[in-house]
Amino acid sequence: MRLTVLGEATVMSIGGHLVPRVPANFLRIVTYILLESNCHSVARSKLAQILWSETDQTHASVNLRQSLARIRRFQEQLGITLIESDAVYVRLNLASVEQGLLDIDLMEFLSCAARGGAEPALRICELYRGDLLIQNEPDNSDFDEWLDIKRVKIRDDAIVALRSALDLPHFNIDERRQCARKLIDIDPYQEVGYRMLMQTASQLGMITMVERTFRECAKKLRDDLDIDPEAETIELYQHLHTKRSLNLPQPIIHSPVLGSLSLNDADHHRSYFLQPANSLELSRQPILPKIIVLYLPQTLADPMEQLAASLVDDITIGLCRLRTLSVVAPYTSIRVVTESSINGFSDLHEQLGVDFVFDSRLMRGDGFCFLSVKLINTRTREIVWAEKQKFDYTLPEQQYRHLSMRIVLSIVTTIEREELDRYNRLIQNPDAYYWYLVGKREIDSLDLTKVRTARDAFKNALIAAPDFVPALSGVARTMQREWLVLARNDKDILLEGEQIAKKAAPNDPDDERPLRELGTINMYLGKYDESLEYFDQSETLNPQHADLLADYADALTHSGELELALSKIQHAIALNPLAPDYYYWVGAGTFHYLDRYAEAIAFLQKMKNPRAAARLMAACWARLGEHEQAAEYRNYALEDNPSFRIDEWVKSMSLRMPAHRRMYEESLREAGFQ
Repeated sequence: MRLTVLGEATVMSIGGHLVPRVPANFLRIVTYILLESNCHSVARSKLAQILWSETDQTHASVNLRQSLARIRRFQEQLGITLIESDAVYVRLNLASVEQGLLDIDLMEFLSCAARGGAEPALRICELYRGDLLIQNEPDNSDFDEWLDIKRVKIRDDAIVALRSALDLPHFNIDERRQCARKLIDIDPYQEVGYRMLMQTASQLGMITMVERTFRECAKKLRDDLDIDPEAETIELYQHLHTKRSLNLPQPIIHSPVLGSLSLNDADHHRSYFLQPANSLELSRQPILPKIIVLYLPQTLADPMEQLAASLVDDITIGLCRLRTLSVVAPYTSIRVVTESSINGFSDLHEQLGVDFVFDSRLMRGDGFCFLSVKLINTRTREIVWAEKQKFDYTLPEQQYRHLSMRIVLSIVTTIEREELDRYNRLIQNPDAYYWYLVGKREIDSLDLTKVRTARDAFKNALIAAPDFVPALSGVARTMQREWLVLARNDKDILLEGEQIAKKAAPNDPDDERPLRELGTINMYLGKYDESLEYFDQSETLNPQHADLLADYADALTHSGELELALSKIQHAIALNPLAPDYYYWVGAGTFHYLDRYAEAIAFLQKMKNPRAAARLMAACWARLGEHEQAAEYRNYALEDNPSFRIDEWVKSMSLRMPAHRRMYEESLREAGFQ
């Protein structure tokens, strides 16, 4: 079993599986005792005060007692006794660590940092995955201040160990590069790390890497600190550049296909490709369409080019988070642009299996900068989507992020449309991805027929690829959607959906969709803590996924955390302004429980099909005293589900707060439901 607190805090079982539902204070207490006490024991009063300093000692003691009780039950389930306590002290029992049955990354890190040397430094590269307890949610307690101090201390220990290792004579090049890159990851202003990367890149004959590393260093220092690199760094770069300049290949300028596909003459630009020393190799993705985001060259002296290149990097990262596209790695993209003989879309498709190319260029005119972006289908050599966006380094950070996310959304939507049209045009045997797209097209509908059509499509996808996680998640989603639309009081279809989502989750631990479906299904099953834990995990994997945030908002509403739910659904709509009906249904439910009925109705009226939420609409109109409108929507609801009865529905309602359950029941009765 392994406990990690450097970076993402996790508990892993003996089989290497992530242990769910870890008590909130379990790893915080372990960390505090390890770093605060040489004898691994602290007084209960001290621990209570540090964790709950915002309250009085009595309440802090009660909170500690409750936390320790939850931790004790958790440890019993795992068969460990790491945290022990009596009436006076809380201590760590490290017997299982000494026996090799339990590993704690922090203990190993402290040992490596104290010893120094080559092997400990390489181990620190693996152990230090981020700041101490990086996911800790600040609550204005003394623990937050203590944690900030310890984070700095641990980070400094890692930096000292890695810097010292760079000077060790028996390190090979790969080990030096590993330590140098980790040093920069921890502290991006450590120029000694950049210098080591330049030196080793030169030794390996990686000329372009020397250039890129120096530019990366200079850009980081200029953008963040408004300073130039140290004289030693500049001199090293100039020395290496001069040393190798005679061996640099000259650019071969082609009449590129990329330029000939421009929207107009002003948008025309050439692509420069260098003859490679050897051919590139990249395996083909058999199911998913493949996209390459072309590297955007930049000059060190042009801040707008640097900013545009950063935006393109953000777009690449956003696409990489998706599970329905195969994205060519940035390293290959750079080589394609700077070193490769590939000089057109046909070559990209034939040699690298690329289906779509995202191309960008910074344009200037009339005193303004514009970012021109386009998406090209390599099969047809057609521009399938393009736009120009005014671009300025004074752009607010929030607007900059929204621009990046909007472009990612446009790319994904266009590719899905193109792929679906291609399959329909060719009338070929559809594969898993095709059926996934068919299901995805219908899944956001709240129409029962479309929900079931989506399920059939996802099942067809699974016939072609039984472990295709997006399709497994889609089947689970259709089951909870059907349960919701039909206002069922039996839970069989939810339990079946839960089993499918649990099957999907281990197939791709980095895919948030199975966790999202488990969160929603557990919400409807009334397992609120489990639901929110699943959503916490899925949001960590993809914090900008609008659909995920909408589901998270729904779970928070059902758990009674209304203000947080409202902020989540508003964030989801901001990320996805042309939101599906479901978003507004979720938001309206939250407004209803906040007694903000007019705002709830305003949300429901934004739905393309407000009839799907007829019960809630009728309830809100009734609360406002508008009984004629309430009756209209009550009749719609009963036409769609004649057997609806309040008593049966209330029994199946998954609302944590009894007051909210009573409130909704009263609203339905006031609207005339029986």
